[in-house]
Amino acid sequence: MRQALFAGLIMVVVLLSACGNNSAEPASEEVVQETVQSFYNEMSKYDEMGKSSLENFNTTLTSYSTGQATDKELQKAVNRFQDTASEIADQVNDVKISKSLPDTVQTLLRDSVIAFQSAYQLKEKASQSAVSPDVTAEEFNAMNQQADVAMLYGISKLNEARLAAGLIEPEKAVTGTVSEAGADIGKAPSTGGTETTSGK
Repeated sequence: MRQALFAGLIMVVVLLSACGNNSAEPASEEVVQETVQSFYNEMSKYDEMGKSSLENFNTTLTSYSTGQATDKELQKAVNRFQDTASEIADQVNDVKISKSLPDTVQTLLRDSVIAFQSAYQLKEKASQSAVSPDVTAEEFNAMNQQADVAMLYGISKLNEARLAAGLIEPEKAVTGTVSEAGADIGKAPSTGGTETTSGK
């Protein structure tokens, strides 16, 4: 499933990256670094935006699976997280990538945007499935794993852009995160919650 997701992301990335050639004046190395760092900071901001509602969702889902939270409380947490995830996905999609950047850097940043947006959309879908009687625990976990893969792909592309701009060392290009405090957009409980919620 992860391989399929990677393949899908790569196909979308290749198609979108092929559109539009760069006709703007090339930016200086300093401007490239400032632009890429600004992009990184913006992605970190969106990551921070999603933490509060995600933590509430995870906590409420765990409480629900142990009988400590009501259906109404769970639905409220789901709605809150869905609204936040949808808003972030839209805002990530609206992030502008300067055409004065080198083509390689533009492509890497565009790839990361596509992956980050996909990750938030997948998390939003997974959160809704938590209250669906038609979704099994395995399906719920699979959605979360797909979102994690998409996020890791986005992080790797963003770090490749930072490497190309001279902002980080090569050894950090794969392992670095969007925000050191939590770049994976969180993880819903992998066991218990969905089984209880869906009656499986």
